[in-house]
Amino acid sequence: MKILVLSHKPPYPILDGGCLAMARLLEDLLSLKQVAEIHYHTLATDKHPFEAAAFPTHDKLRVKHYPIQTKVTLTGAAISLLKQESYNLKRFKDQAILQQLQKEVKTADFDFVIFESLFAAVYASALRPVSKAKFIYRAHNIEHQIWKDLAVHTKFIFKKWYLQQLAYSLKWAERSIWSEDQGGLDLILSISDTDLAIIEGQTLTACRYLPASILKPTITSDLTPQKLCFLGAFNWLPNVEAVDWFLKAVFPQLKSSFPELEFHIAGKGAENQKHWQQPGVVIHGFVPDAKAFMATHGIFVGCLQSGSGVKMKIIEAMSVGAPIVFSVKSADGLPAFSQELIHATAPSFLAELKHLLENPAALQTRSELSTNYFEQHFEATQVQKQLLQILDELQNNR
Repeated sequence: MKILVLSHKPPYPILDGGCLAMARLLEDLLSLKQVAEIHYHTLATDKHPFEAAAFPTHDKLRVKHYPIQTKVTLTGAAISLLKQESYNLKRFKDQAILQQLQKEVKTADFDFVIFESLFAAVYASALRPVSKAKFIYRAHNIEHQIWKDLAVHTKFIFKKWYLQQLAYSLKWAERSIWSEDQGGLDLILSISDTDLAIIEGQTLTACRYLPASILKPTITSDLTPQKLCFLGAFNWLPNVEAVDWFLKAVFPQLKSSFPELEFHIAGKGAENQKHWQQPGVVIHGFVPDAKAFMATHGIFVGCLQSGSGVKMKIIEAMSVGAPIVFSVKSADGLPAFSQELIHATAPSFLAELKHLLENPAALQTRSELSTNYFEQHFEATQVQKQLLQILDELQNNR
């Protein structure tokens, strides 16, 4: 098999959950002996620059990047708003890059072209006429749902209105890419079974579920007492919103009951959130080893209030056996997950944390649940078998 992958940002270095999901797919593909060659093409922005040395070295892998300017401008946003175009997606489509991609798929005999995320899939319909490859869109989430959720939770009227407009324009652009007669796709591959059900209800394009994989780590949670943690990239608004919610709605009550309690926050940009600095809160900023951080800082607080798709940091936390308390959005996309473990309100979330902090046996049980669930659903070797089966079936369906 010869495969072209197009991503909207470099997967390496792994700075956030999106990078991790893309890196894991690449490494899963490289592990398959049936895959002979992978051409990995990535857009590179000021926010996510290209670093060649960060990519793995492999004889199957050829990497190419395209610099692109995606900086948000007031003029660009206003024009897109007036035209009811998705400014989120428009910024990632460049005519010069499209022409280079068209030349690539014309001259190379690819079996598959995989578009990593909606922002890469904007190129699919224009590439369809010049390629006989099977086109796969890997849906990390339902993008417009993120902005819709943020609008619901925003109190400032003008900001709420603007987020609603972004969500509306993105919704129709996203549906167009899903569309069997407009998107140019052969398969939509969702990493969330929740999102899969929604997408299947709105398109005749073939859809499948393939979870993102995580390698089983050697480190496991030490169940550190009196510690909580959260990890995420804080250039993603739902992560900022999540910590804001937790520090306002839950942590003060916990701190009064457990005076020695510490809440550790890690991730790119965490150090810029000055309003989080308060007694009991420890801000780490970016940490080079996410699994090690989550294994040594007690209970993982899954407190997201907005978003869509499975959360990679939740899977990583599970992989080290970290005890986790889940909000509705943090549990989104987890297949066959117990509803009893999901908390829709702050009082319920608070009560669960208190129970785990007071009961070492319950903490141990929750840790074991994380480990068992991870091994059943996300362990890399299992996912790689599913990936190969999907590629074989799609390739034979010509």
